[in-house]
Amino acid sequence: MRTAEPIPRRRVLIIDDNRAIHEDFIKILCPGNSPSESLEKMEELLFGSVAPAPRGPEFEIDSAYQGREGLERVQEAVAEGHPYSVAFVDVRMPPGWDGVETTARIWEVDPELQIVLCTAYSNYSWDDMLVHLGVSDRLVILKKPFDNIEVQQLANALSEKWMLGRKLGGQMANLAAMVAERTRDLETANAGLLQANQQLAEATQSARELAAVATVANEAKGEFLANMSHEIRTPMNAVIGMTELLLETPLDDQQRDLMEVVRGSGKLLLTLLDDILDFSRIEAGKLSFEEHDYDLRQVVETTLELLAPRADAKGLELVGVVPVGISTHLRGDAGRLRQVLMNLVTNAIKFTDAGEVVVEVRVLSESADEVWLRFDVRDTGIGIDPSVQARLFQAFTQADGSTTRRYGGSGLGLAIAKRLVSLMQGDIGLESSPGSGSTFHFTCRQSRQRLDEIPPATPPESFEGLRILVVDDNRSVRESLCSALAACRATVRGVTDGREAMETLTAAATAGSPYTDVLVDLTMPVMSGLELAQAIKADPGIASVRITLLAPIGKRYQGDPTGREGIDATVMKPVKWRHLCESLGPASRLARSPVPSARLASTPLGFPARILLAEDNLVNQRLARAQLRKLGYEPVIVSDGQEAVRALESDRFDVVLMDGQMPIMGGIEATQEIRRLERQGLSVGSDRRPVHIIAVTASALRGDREKFMSAGMNDYISKPVQLGELREALVRWCEGRDRPVE
Repeated sequence: MRTAEPIPRRRVLIIDDNRAIHEDFIKILCPGNSPSESLEKMEELLFGSVAPAPRGPEFEIDSAYQGREGLERVQEAVAEGHPYSVAFVDVRMPPGWDGVETTARIWEVDPELQIVLCTAYSNYSWDDMLVHLGVSDRLVILKKPFDNIEVQQLANALSEKWMLGRKLGGQMANLAAMVAERTRDLETANAGLLQANQQLAEATQSARELAAVATVANEAKGEFLANMSHEIRTPMNAVIGMTELLLETPLDDQQRDLMEVVRGSGKLLLTLLDDILDFSRIEAGKLSFEEHDYDLRQVVETTLELLAPRADAKGLELVGVVPVGISTHLRGDAGRLRQVLMNLVTNAIKFTDAGEVVVEVRVLSESADEVWLRFDVRDTGIGIDPSVQARLFQAFTQADGSTTRRYGGSGLGLAIAKRLVSLMQGDIGLESSPGSGSTFHFTCRQSRQRLDEIPPATPPESFEGLRILVVDDNRSVRESLCSALAACRATVRGVTDGREAMETLTAAATAGSPYTDVLVDLTMPVMSGLELAQAIKADPGIASVRITLLAPIGKRYQGDPTGREGIDATVMKPVKWRHLCESLGPASRLARSPVPSARLASTPLGFPARILLAEDNLVNQRLARAQLRKLGYEPVIVSDGQEAVRALESDRFDVVLMDGQMPIMGGIEATQEIRRLERQGLSVGSDRRPVHIIAVTASALRGDREKFMSAGMNDYISKPVQLGELREALVRWCEGRDRPVE
């Protein structure tokens, strides 16, 4: 049978001058020492075990016969760490302290001790006791003579209360210790936080100071870059421009080779300068994007047109594929889009020695507000090893050291392209293997133009009823032209050479469904485009077909005034869709002109204009005069903006070529003054129109164009000025003259 766990003994102190009282308390609280207890043991021996009576806690009784002695016992117990739980104290204990005084003194030593004052009669009333001892839950009055059960219950209850109080006190002490420890931890943590906050404040202040220093440094860097760009472009304008003019004069082979090297090196230096400027802006976080309307097809075609001479010089076919019918009236930063295309196509041309470079545009998805585009730039060049493809878009990275030595370049172009594509919310990547060419591709998001902002469209191109034969040995060119013409309802077929073309034309004429038009590549093996045209015109059965010559931009066909070659129109490669449509349209069909468009030939533009040139650099004055004379114009030259304003006040000009930085009065200030005079009613331009001002400046950083345009200029050309760019700017002015005067 499982026995109950023993209850700890509880110490009780009896303070009474009557020894009999002590014996009574022992009998009541320690019955095991009484005769009745001995009798119970004897009964158990004689008659067997009997059911044990319930037992309460065991007490350890100590006695004191005077108040002073009781105080000493309490002091000893406290000192031993085994204090009393309850003290029964007689009130009257002559000749020493009475029970009230004894209690007061004991509580000074052990304030937790439970006191039972035992009295038959007293000189103290209850109120007197409260005055001396105060109100306390540790004080109980027991009247004599007392009942045994009453004593037993008081001892049990008060000792249990004392023990619970001790436990609670211990727990409170532990809790207080825990709280104190936690408080110390919190104080330590707070001290650490205060220190950390102080360090953070100091670091923040230091960061602000560093940011301010960095801002000043970036501004100084930007100003330095702008000045260096201007200073480098100014002499480069003369180097490249004069070289181009010299190349158009009679030179022997050695002289021409040397000048080609000079021109190529100058253009390479210009490309490096642009890359460094762009990379510096990216590093400084100054790269910005703009939102303006543009035509996607025009961006692709003009980009390829600029790069066509490089491709033609290497004998490469440069092809642009923008499907008919896709959204081309878009809104975004056309300049940045063109920059990515320029980087990718330039690289493709650089690393391709034979074959072609194809730029293809596709619409991935579109909605009423935006269009997601994918551009693929595909070449037949040297390819790229997979081991270097992952780091190819990092700054200053090329495929290998030999590539750098053989092909040149800064290695910044692809890093810049990647950053620009990222800012257009797209991705860039490539597929390539050594010896099998490369395809670089990127995506971007562009907004649609609002319907009410889209310029009035020309009548939709429809070539229904036309039967067109495309003759080109390059498959990409042939397929792109056939696809575009078929989308415009023409009946179209492609063949690869002159022999197949003659057979196809003859068979169609014999069958009663002759071709109406032939698009003929100028440069084909075995039979050239001109030879094919002569053969067609020499055959009466097919001579009536209309022939459009597709001529590479480096091999401009000037036409035969006698018409013996039978060329009805010429379109330069890479083919611009608008030019092709014009050559096939009704107006061209009636004109039957044997000469190409004036804008595509390096001959005078064919329309009169009075041109004022404002330029302070003497070398650049000579260059601009020579370039304008090449285009058929004799400019009036002034050396600063103030002279330009005076010239316009005294004479009439159609176009002003305005340098940006000039002494006395710069180009922006001069333009603002000219526009002010026009607003006041002074007609400074010819035929009552505002004069057309073109910025011609070496300030070519991002935002410079907008700065000049917001000042009131109409167009912008950056130095070094190339003849083709100057020609195109004058053509844009000429086209704008057809608009009515406001």
